[in-house]
Amino acid sequence: MNRAKTNRLERKLTYRMVQVQILAMLLFFGACVFPLVVYPIYRELGDAKTLDITVSEPFAQSLRADDGGGLVVTPTPGLQKLISAFPQIWFHASTEAGATVSIGAMPPIYSEIAARSWDFESFDARTVDSGKGGIGLRTEQSTVGPVRIMTGNGPVISAANMIAWVLGGLAAGIAVTVVIVSAVVIPIVVRREMRGLKAAAAQARLIHSHARGARLSLEDVPDEVAPLVLSVNDALTRLDESYVARERFLADSAHELRTPIAIMQTRIEAEEPFPAQTRLLVDVARLSSLADQLLDLQRMDLTGTRFGPVDLNEVASEVVGDLAPLANAAGYELSLIAADDPVIVDGDTGSLVRALTNIVQNAVAYGGQRGEILVQVDRNGSMSISDDGPGIAKHERDRVLEPFYRVTHTTRGTGLGLNLVDLIIRRHQGHLSLGDAASGGAMFVVSLPLKSVGPE
Repeated sequence: MNRAKTNRLERKLTYRMVQVQILAMLLFFGACVFPLVVYPIYRELGDAKTLDITVSEPFAQSLRADDGGGLVVTPTPGLQKLISAFPQIWFHASTEAGATVSIGAMPPIYSEIAARSWDFESFDARTVDSGKGGIGLRTEQSTVGPVRIMTGNGPVISAANMIAWVLGGLAAGIAVTVVIVSAVVIPIVVRREMRGLKAAAAQARLIHSHARGARLSLEDVPDEVAPLVLSVNDALTRLDESYVARERFLADSAHELRTPIAIMQTRIEAEEPFPAQTRLLVDVARLSSLADQLLDLQRMDLTGTRFGPVDLNEVASEVVGDLAPLANAAGYELSLIAADDPVIVDGDTGSLVRALTNIVQNAVAYGGQRGEILVQVDRNGSMSISDDGPGIAKHERDRVLEPFYRVTHTTRGTGLGLNLVDLIIRRHQGHLSLGDAASGGAMFVVSLPLKSVGPE
């Protein structure tokens, strides 16, 4: 049954884990970032605006030593751009040796602090006029070595800016983490956890009617799914038991049929010749072959018959020799064309003989009671059986191997013979096909894999 949409557990689990991850991040922001980071920043800074201390770096890059050991300023493009944007900005730089240089109008109130700048590592100060941003002192590296730089009236940072930077950095890091985890980590984790289910599914696909005792493994299967796997295994056990019971019934039934069939054949043969005697003997022979094939199938299923080397030339020769009198009495000439060399396959001699017997008997029954029935063995591992009868229509060929199917309702037989032949051939890893004979009659081709010959 086709499903309207996919319902893959692996994909659904991945989606759910991604959703949970995003929800956890939102809760992290709400429960941790805002109360522990955002609120303290806002409470500390309020409406004040703090000087952006990064402006001291372009000033430090503009410092040069003069010939007298002092400092001079050679504005870099970055410093020029900064001064253009903030005309009132000022800088004061000093070295540990006492060399100083200033640009801009530093308020006199800061002169004493500037003279003692090497007493401080760094500081920030906000003035009453929050728009001015206060002053700041930082230590920077320059071409003349470490310098203390004081600055003021430059760009400022509000609490909102700092919060935005913090949240932006966190959001970017979290977004990258979520993408990596969602695209790589979660699918790998889910796929690894689904290994047990996939292994059980692979085992289930290999189970067929002849794989008795097969069960699904519980290894790596999640506990939530284990009851389902156990139920499937219980169902397989019940199926095995029912198959065994059915096969024993069929085997017993086929065995019981052999005695009355043999008695019937003996009685018909003992009678004085009468018009329907030959046809009755053909029908009895087909019934006997049918019972034998049922026993062959059950024997192979129940006891696991071990195959051995079988020469198809010998199989064909035995069948033709046994059925020649019956075929001749029915109006046919039964012939054999054997291969020049032995054609060895891996199989069960008895069941192959009975399968070929059934096909020849079928030709005797439906070949029109005239012409030749030819059995030919090819060195590629195939046997063909052709007759000069009316043949089988192409639209019927796919169905004549089905159980209980008959070409016409007036056809004698149960419709089981060819189906049993097909089952036996498939047990031998072979194939039974139908075609047209050169004379226009039916041709059955049994193809079996040749037995590989290893070094002795």
